[in-house]
Amino acid sequence: MTAAMQGRAHAQGQQQTAFNVPAGPLANALAAFGRQAGLQVTYLPEIASGRRSPGVSGAVAPGNALARILQGTGLSYRFTNATTVSIYDPSSADAGAAAVDDGSTLLDRLQVWGESAYGPVDGYKASRSASATKTDTPIIEIPASIEVVSAQVIEEQAAQNLKDVYENVSGVQQAGNTLNAQSEVLPIIRGFESSTLLRNGMRSTSAGTVDLVDVERVEVLKGPGSILYGALEPGGVINYITKRPQQTAAYKLKQEVGSYDFYRATADLTGPLTEDGSLAYRLNAAYTNSGSFRDHMDLERAAVMPSLLWTPTDQTEVLFDLSWTREKQPYDTGIPLSEDGEPLVPISTFVGNPDLAGRDLNNYSASYQLTHEFNDVWSIRNQLQFHRADSENESIRSRGIGNIGGVEVLGVRYQHEERTDDEYQFVLDATAKFATGPVDHELLLGTDLTYQEFDFRRFRQNLAPIPIGDDMTIDFDPPASQPRDVVAGETQWAGLYAQDQMSLLEDGRLKLLVGGRYDIYHLEGVWDGVVKPDVDEQAFTGRTGLLYQFTDQYSAYASVSQSFEPHRADVIDRNGNPVSPEEGLQYEAGIKASFLDDRLLATASVYQIEKKNVAVWDEAYWSATGEDAYFPGVRERSRGFEFDLTGALTDNVNVLANYAYTDSKVLENPGDPASVGGPLGGVPRHAARLWLTYDFGESSRFSGLGFGGGVRYVGTRTAQFDSSLELDPYVVADAALWYNLDNMKFALNVRNLFDREYIARASDRAIAHPGEPLTVTGSLSLRF
Repeated sequence: MTAAMQGRAHAQGQQQTAFNVPAGPLANALAAFGRQAGLQVTYLPEIASGRRSPGVSGAVAPGNALARILQGTGLSYRFTNATTVSIYDPSSADAGAAAVDDGSTLLDRLQVWGESAYGPVDGYKASRSASATKTDTPIIEIPASIEVVSAQVIEEQAAQNLKDVYENVSGVQQAGNTLNAQSEVLPIIRGFESSTLLRNGMRSTSAGTVDLVDVERVEVLKGPGSILYGALEPGGVINYITKRPQQTAAYKLKQEVGSYDFYRATADLTGPLTEDGSLAYRLNAAYTNSGSFRDHMDLERAAVMPSLLWTPTDQTEVLFDLSWTREKQPYDTGIPLSEDGEPLVPISTFVGNPDLAGRDLNNYSASYQLTHEFNDVWSIRNQLQFHRADSENESIRSRGIGNIGGVEVLGVRYQHEERTDDEYQFVLDATAKFATGPVDHELLLGTDLTYQEFDFRRFRQNLAPIPIGDDMTIDFDPPASQPRDVVAGETQWAGLYAQDQMSLLEDGRLKLLVGGRYDIYHLEGVWDGVVKPDVDEQAFTGRTGLLYQFTDQYSAYASVSQSFEPHRADVIDRNGNPVSPEEGLQYEAGIKASFLDDRLLATASVYQIEKKNVAVWDEAYWSATGEDAYFPGVRERSRGFEFDLTGALTDNVNVLANYAYTDSKVLENPGDPASVGGPLGGVPRHAARLWLTYDFGESSRFSGLGFGGGVRYVGTRTAQFDSSLELDPYVVADAALWYNLDNMKFALNVRNLFDREYIARASDRAIAHPGEPLTVTGSLSLRF
């Protein structure tokens, strides 16, 4: 550490700060200290285990506050630079290696615990997020509903897909849109299907797939996020954060086996590449080979995700990230239902020809991220990403239910598709932290540029309807000649945005967030061989939020925010004119509370979202002319109450609980007046989840043993595209058991413990997806 750095560290340790760190587990106390002091705290995790802190309260220098926090623990601390403090045990064998003569700490021997919005979460409860603000902000200070699902939750629940993760958040359900089965099952958030995912804050095309092997945390921003990310649905967006290289060498290998010939192997390797740790790597890889409770639905998926982190100085870091995933599986068109929503065939029934190629998806991404701090005021973050989703899909699709001679039949269609989506993104954010009189500011100025090319070629052939029965395999030879309909074009959009997070009043407890964005959007293309009019849109979206922090543990907020999303170029009215963009407006109010020595975070919120300029297909016009057209002017509304609770009840008990009441309604629909007053498709009025785990402590005779379980409840809802079809509510129980022995972990997970049969989601009567029956997964992990 240089003399200048030593001076800055000394000054940091002497400047007085107001602290309110309650007594409790040392890890919790150090986390609270790091947040309140604005410092990064590093230490070997084992030295905090089993130790408790008396806490500290009052305006004192950070060094003195830390001395009080460590009182009685036998531990010491050293400031390694102006922003980092290291905790170590002076009596341990490693003390000589951890502390050197110049007072610095060898960071390659330490794990960074102090949580950031871009790194791992210790346990269940996240304290910080950047998804809602694009700045590293304590969640309890954000005037919006943001929920984080940590890697520990993902592991203990043995989640296999993104849908297994986002169902841990209130107000989020699986969408019934069968097109999603081509990749991820995209979510419905606060009543509206979210068609875009974010990866590290960058847009990810919906044609891609997500392997959880490199996912560090999954964040759900509820409500409009357009001012930060551009065109989005008003209900919210999912942002998944990937694992970053670490300066401490760590290796993890995991093998899973389970029901229906499920096999999955994963590797997570990380560590320094240089002696000083300035260059570090991470390599995540996975291979999955599995059958299914659904006939012929065999899955094969491989994923490789390498990354490099270069930190040439304390103020600069550069992250390079590559990702490749390939997934092969037949297209799943689901099963048909009766008018009462009951399966007409066994839930294992496969509709189609198993000899067809199915879908083959290759997903590639390459990204770079530069972060640089110029001084105590200004910093920048620059991101550049290329993403390609390349897929082929050959399958037979269900096309409605009819009746021929008193026999119910299923309409079917052969479809062969080839699709390529390329996406280039550039994002530049500048952040300034400064004060104007008594007001502290964190100002964000940003711009993003996105260019997309899409090429979608498909051949479709209607086949003779087939009787609905236990065996619905279809003997069909695809035609040798398959002329393709072409859907191709490009999208360009640019956005400029600004946001100011202000801390008001003398103690800074009143937080005001104001932000706005201006978008320019252009879409041109060919749909089924027909050149459609270009779509050119410009829009301003804004939001404002006010939060009052009664204490460091309790806050209340209110906010207003807007969204916009242009339609595709083929969404035109009867006169051939493009339909105006969808616009959303949300009002929200809520409270946040951090309980039990900052171990438990609860958020309760009420909201109302109104979405207008929704377009619905004009079936009458199509029947009369054979041409597609849409009714503009549909208005929809969603309002409700949500509650989320995440964290640790005790040192041994973790909890995740949520409940959502969603009252969705069609307010106006010129194309289907009968739908007015009815609910939005696929949205349950009530949904809830409870998940509890217990881990015996290190001092217990059962040290290493843990278990958990919970229930998932989804209430009555309709099919997404058929409001007359109601789906029954369901309750599903899950369980987990694990044992840690030295560097090994054995785990057993059971989903749908009581083998409940239910329909998870549906497009209409012809396309319904049953939930998985009782499924058992066992795993062995090795860490070294």
